[in-house]
Amino acid sequence: MTLSDLTRRERKKEETRRRIFETAIALFRDQGFEQTTVDEITEKADVGRGTFFNYFPRKESVLAYLSEERVALAEENAAVLLEDRASANDKLLDIYSFAASAYLKDRELSRYVFNEWMQRAFQPTQEAGQRWHKLVVAVIEQGQAAGDLRADVQPVVMESLLSSVYISTLYYWLCCPVGSEMPLDFPLLDELRLRLTLVIEGLGTKGGRA
Repeated sequence: MTLSDLTRRERKKEETRRRIFETAIALFRDQGFEQTTVDEITEKADVGRGTFFNYFPRKESVLAYLSEERVALAEENAAVLLEDRASANDKLLDIYSFAASAYLKDRELSRYVFNEWMQRAFQPTQEAGQRWHKLVVAVIEQGQAAGDLRADVQPVVMESLLSSVYISTLYYWLCCPVGSEMPLDFPLLDELRLRLTLVIEGLGTKGGRA
């Protein structure tokens, strides 16, 4: 087997995975996640059930793939942010706002994506979660080096605080729990930036830019 043969095989596998994924997402959006069956996905994607399960162990795994795509996009955005001369405050607000904006596209589907992500996010072997953590920590470390953020707080602690605010804000916006003091509908990005700003200002240095 030549290298070119292997490349073609890997490319074909990725094309199949992508076709299944896009077909599933289209059906989820059209008729709902719960109402969509694996048989409908495989029929529409023109693949066998065995092929589906080779790529996605269960229907929910399609949502995990979607969340990983969002992390990849956030990574691309963060690479640009790290080169920007903006303050740590602005960079952190932008990176979390960019991640949250993906949930605005389809609120109902995003509920399932969020729930699947939360089930996997804190697993030690969860690669997407680890990459997200490293991404935010890199921005924080840069802010500390620039004097924007306090140096007496570990970057991992700062990331944990900010991500907790991010997760809780997403939860309220997506799930709107009964009895919540939050209105049933509120501007997600505005509320997120407000909450994160309160935390970031507390982590800023006196006279710093954050």
